[in-house]
Amino acid sequence: AKCSIFATNIRTIVYMMKSKIEYLVMLIAEFAKRYHITSQEAFRYLRRYKGFELCDVHYGIMHTLSLDENLDSLYRYCKKNGGVL
Repeated sequence: AKCSIFATNIRTIVYMMKSKIEYLVMLIAEFAKRYHITSQEAFRYLRRYKGFELCDVHYGIMHTLSLDENLDSLYRYCKKNGGVL
């Protein structure tokens, strides 16, 4: 029974991580489209100006909001941390 619970917990963690990664990939692509930059530039910008930290801390809320709200929040947060687009 102990191994079964452990395996279930691992599957749940892997599923949650996969969902979070897929969401971040989508956000990067949409951020790039909105600001007319490449996905690589968007990735570097979000990493440099702590956009990924925002997503990591607030993923539970962000994935329930609209894409536009999240892109606006990322833009403002990165700008607050020195980002300029």
